[in-house]
Amino acid sequence: MSVAAVKREAGRTAPWFRRARPPGAVAAALLMLGACAGPAQIARVQAGQDSLQRFVAATQEALACRAAAAANPRYADIRRHMPLGDAGEATLPQLLDPSRATKEEVVALAAWVADSNACRQRLLQVADGTFPSFGPIIEAARDQDDVVFVRLADRELTWGQAVIHLRRNGTKLRHDLIARADRVAADIDKMQQEQLNRRTTILSSVIRILP
Repeated sequence: MSVAAVKREAGRTAPWFRRARPPGAVAAALLMLGACAGPAQIARVQAGQDSLQRFVAATQEALACRAAAAANPRYADIRRHMPLGDAGEATLPQLLDPSRATKEEVVALAAWVADSNACRQRLLQVADGTFPSFGPIIEAARDQDDVVFVRLADRELTWGQAVIHLRRNGTKLRHDLIARADRVAADIDKMQQEQLNRRTTILSSVIRILP
């Protein structure tokens, strides 16, 4: 077999004997593949991460706001009956408290509800601009708490009964928020994985067209 025949045969089976593509063709292919890299998807991933940071920061601000409001001396009598932070921190005497709200305590309770809702309102605004699906969960928890406070102010519930209801509301809120947060995190991870897969496919395609 002649040298020319050997080269022709090798050219059909070994890629390193194929004729090199012109640099311009490779560059054009890279540009074309780069355009398919998914800039919109990259932007969505970044937007998701930015939204998550904003929402977490807003949550921390809301908690700090609530803690500052709870430290107000005007709420000292209420703090004696129930925790103004996490109802899950209620003591056994608070859970067993058989007393009902006095007129003075109802006035203080109304002020506390207004202050705590003001802290929550900022979080709702941020949620609306980042993760709108969180808003209804937070609002539902607020409404459930308000029902408890109304029943407490009407002396329908004792302080201990009110605390138990608030604990249940808090547990449900955490459960619903965690479930929703898990779905948000999964969506972000999925977008990142799709972006990684796209990059891998592009790299593989580029390698295949190189001389």
